[in-house]
Formats: sequence, C-alpha cells, structure tokens
Amino acid sequence: MKTEKKSEKKWSFFDGILIHNPVFEAGMSIAPAVIIGSTLEGAAVYAAFFSAVTFISLIISSFLPRKIPYALRIILYTAAAAIVYIPVYIFLDRVIPSDLAKLGVFLPMIVTGEFVVSASEMRFFRMGRKRMTADIISHVIGYDIAIIFLGAVRELFSMGGINGEIYGIKTVIPILSAPCGGFILIGFIGAFIRICAKK
Repeated sequence: MKTEKKSEKKWSFFDGILIHNPVFEAGMSIAPAVIIGSTLEGAAVYAAFFSAVTFISLIISSFLPRKIPYALRIILYTAAAAIVYIPVYIFLDRVIPSDLAKLGVFLPMIVTGEFVVSASEMRFFRMGRKRMTADIISHVIGYDIAIIFLGAVRELFSMGGINGEIYGIKTVIPILSAPCGGFILIGFIGAFIRICAKK
C-alpha cells in the first residue's frame, strides 16, 4: 500500500505555476517567450491574448467525445482555438492600448501551440473536469508569470528601464534583449527551479 501511494502522482494547483512551470520547466511555447518576452509591454499583451484563447478553447475542446479518432480530435481542437481567436482578437484590439499586429505571427501560432495540440491530450483531458479546469488555469497563470517576468527583467537590464522610464541601472546587458539572451535566462531559471524541486 505504501509503495502504491508513493507511486501516485500528487497534484497541486501550484504545479503549473512553480515546479512544473510551462516555460521554465517544460519548455512549452518557448519561442514566443524568447521573442516577445523581451519587453514588459509586449509580454503583458501576449499573456492576455494567450490566456483568453487557450483557456476558452481548451474548455470547449474538452466536451468533444473521446470516441472521435485522435487525428480528427486534434484538428477539431485547432478549429475550436481558431474560432475563439477571432472574437478575442477583436475584443483585445479595442481594449488594450497596443498594436496587436506588432506581435506578428506569434498570436495566430497560439491556435496550433503545444497547449492546444499536445498538452490537451497528454495532460489536461486525462483529468476530471474540475481538476482539469484548475490545472489549465494553473498552467496559463504559470505561463503568464514566466513571460511577464522575462519581459520585465530583460527590458530592465538590457535598456536600464521599462517603457522608456530609466531607473538608474548603470550596467546594462544588451544581449538580454536578443533571443539568445532569452534562452540563456530561461535556462538559468529552469535549472534553478529543478534544483529547488529536488531539494
């Protein structure tokens, strides 16, 4: 009995936020985090869009019958995300005082991203509905925290300030604003989280 209990995976709402953070631990949707997460504004706008499209589309997709063949289910998941994408884009384009077009191809890539295509089948849809909903929220929050944190840190220490405001940082590291700087920062944070998780 003890060995069975040990083998059971414990679930916590904070899995997707801390220990199993989608960006720092799992490396999910890492390209937008590296490219868009170079400034706080870009990261925050992307996080808002990502949260709305991912959460709504996954909840809708969870109602699809499991009897549908796997390949067709994936297509339907993507179709649901594409349908959600349009009204979310129209709404946020009016609400957020920023040009969504500046985020380029990374916005429509959410529709075919790992959360919708692979994590849905591999993780979320294997749970009961209540736990699934909580787990999706946890991972969406975890992703948002990661990309916003990256945007703030990279902009602050590569430019000496945020959104044009200078905060007296004398030594800046310009490479942090480049994609390679984003990968390096994610690598260090990911390693730190894994060390803490083991302890």
